[in-house]
Amino acid sequence: MTTATAAPTTITNEEAAKARASITDLERTERLVTGVLVFLGIGGLIFTAVNVTQFALDHHIHWAIAWMLDPLVSVSLLAALFIDGKLSAHGYKPGGWPFILRWFAGLTTWLMNCWGSLYPDAQFTGWPSNPDPAGLLLHSAIPFLVIVLAEAGAGYRRFSTRRKAQYAVVVTAYKEQEDARRKTAAAEQKRAEEARKAAAEEERKRAANLADEEKRAALEAEKARTAAEAKAREIRAAEEAEARRAEREREDAEARSRREAEARLQQARIDRENAAHQAELERKRIEAEGRAEAERIRAKAEAEAADKEREEKRRAAEARRARTAIPGDRVLETAALPTAIPRRQVTAELRKSTALPAALPERNRTAIPDAKTAEVDDVRGAEAKRKQIEDATFEAAVLVFMETAPTRRDFAARYGRGETWGRDRYADAERLMNEDADYAARVLAEAEQRTTISTP
Repeated sequence: MTTATAAPTTITNEEAAKARASITDLERTERLVTGVLVFLGIGGLIFTAVNVTQFALDHHIHWAIAWMLDPLVSVSLLAALFIDGKLSAHGYKPGGWPFILRWFAGLTTWLMNCWGSLYPDAQFTGWPSNPDPAGLLLHSAIPFLVIVLAEAGAGYRRFSTRRKAQYAVVVTAYKEQEDARRKTAAAEQKRAEEARKAAAEEERKRAANLADEEKRAALEAEKARTAAEAKAREIRAAEEAEARRAEREREDAEARSRREAEARLQQARIDRENAAHQAELERKRIEAEGRAEAERIRAKAEAEAADKEREEKRRAAEARRARTAIPGDRVLETAALPTAIPRRQVTAELRKSTALPAALPERNRTAIPDAKTAEVDDVRGAEAKRKQIEDATFEAAVLVFMETAPTRRDFAARYGRGETWGRDRYADAERLMNEDADYAARVLAEAEQRTTISTP
């Protein structure tokens, strides 16, 4: 095998790519030679099969196996030619037996195919005495083409193998060169990474030492600051305690003053409200008595009018009876009345029988005013309760605004009520302060007035 040419020291990427392309092209050429050889061998087998089969039949070979002769010989030839060509691409040189096999199979195929042209008279005399040149050419073309192409293909493959080896050296050298470059780059990168890590570790240690020093300094400063703050807090706490004590004393004095002023104002307001309430009750009582008296006079007038109407009806009835005549001996004549009974007595009797009572008994006449009086008393009580609720709600709003409101129980106790009643007054006061601007203004004015009064 020919030794491959040494590759250059430095191989570029273009040279490696050209070598790979050349290897691909040579492999494509080898496949082409193999394909042509196979095609020619199969065609020659088909072409020579008829003559060889006829040759076997002429020499008394049964037709069932006579057709097998040409394929067996031709396949042996093709196998020898193809295998020699393939192995020659790897540096194989055929020896004696492959040579004998190849030429025996080739000559046998040629002789069986050309036997009729060599000895057309079927007389074997050694050297052909009357051959058929055209038949010899016709039947020799295909076998010799197969043999010669196989030999030529072996040369083609040897050349292709040699050139591929040269190109493979270039590709391998380029790969080794690239591997070495990558390894060198990786080693450089590894050294740089190790150097960077060492520098980073050194920087980290230096930063850690600096941070430790700063932390110690910060801790010392924090301790000093904490001690100073603790001392300042103690001083500030003492001052604040003294200020709170003075403020509590001042607030207690103000609260006492406010409570005393509120108590005075509350008592004055209650007195005013009681006086107003009594006046209102007196006014309502007088109004109720006036209405009751007017009702009694109206009832009396209505009774007198009813008596008068009944008297007029009675007189009209007597006049009608006097004018009416009764037939027979039942006629009542005025002259037939006893003279001993005066006319006014008859009239009185008739009045008794026909007239209604002139007036109700005295107790019945006073029953209506009594019922009215009871109704007036109920109205007065409801009015007093409503007035008390309104006043208590206003007072609760003022106390809440001044932030001096007592508990619900204590507030309700001022009015002789329970804790629930006091809670309702506080709730009503808060609702009215939120919903009614005028009400809130009145509360504000009252609170300012009380503050002005309680302030020395």
